[in-house]
Amino acid sequence: MDLIIYNPLSKNAKSNVFTHKLVRQYKRSGIPFRLKSVLKIDDIRLYLEDKEHIDNVILLGGDGTINRLVNNIAEYDIKQTIYLKSNGSGNDYLRSLVSNDDNPQTVMQATYDNGFKTYFMNGVGMGVDGLVATYVNKLPKKGKLRYMITTLKALVHYVPEPVVVEADGKTYEYKKSYLVTANNGKYFGGGMKITPKGDITSDELDVIIVHTISKLLILPIFFTIYLGLHTKFTRYVTFFKANKVTVTYATPQVSQADGEEINNVNSMTVESSKRKLHLRYYDHKKSAE
Repeated sequence: MDLIIYNPLSKNAKSNVFTHKLVRQYKRSGIPFRLKSVLKIDDIRLYLEDKEHIDNVILLGGDGTINRLVNNIAEYDIKQTIYLKSNGSGNDYLRSLVSNDDNPQTVMQATYDNGFKTYFMNGVGMGVDGLVATYVNKLPKKGKLRYMITTLKALVHYVPEPVVVEADGKTYEYKKSYLVTANNGKYFGGGMKITPKGDITSDELDVIIVHTISKLLILPIFFTIYLGLHTKFTRYVTFFKANKVTVTYATPQVSQADGEEINNVNSMTVESSKRKLHLRYYDHKKSAE
């Protein structure tokens, strides 16, 4: 039997439509299933522990829903096969997973100066990245165009701050920094190719630092992110791979981990958790064969 988990509060207008469509496909195919709201499962690990009749879990949702799943199961051995299907608004992790689900993926972790620790699969960031997450999470509806407009708004409002980044023994220091991201996935912000060489199966992080640039110039560079061409602006964009990264801002910031906000933090340390999950991209046609 398959367990379909969906998020009824998704701010993507198409999410409920797709959920009902998938249910109809299951009924037509004659595949046994159960439909469950993510809001009615307090702990998915405990929920699945005594459900030996469930073979597969299909999680419908965006990056935030995946992030909550990962933080719930990362430290445990889940017997069921877990499939992910886009049904939210971000879906940036799914963009990397769709062509790369043959091997287990790395669970990364971020630890903050306030003691909070979180797991993530796609990426974390501080600076304007966190401000974007704050704005996006307040939107009544989400979508790619809204992400782009919200990011432009955040770029206009954000005041660049001094930052120190320590990565594998090297130190990078800038007086004016817009953002620092440390990613495993390639995308953020609804499809922006922020780290073109990101690898979700790797223990290495792809780090991007945007710095020392005027707001008039950052706006045109912003549009090149969709094609992954921003890394060519090496005067303003520093990028490298690292196993462990510590980011320290001079003033409190908002951070985001897979789109989830972490407020009022000055620093974070990001590295591999040394844990792996084998999440698969869900294709109903293949599953029904």
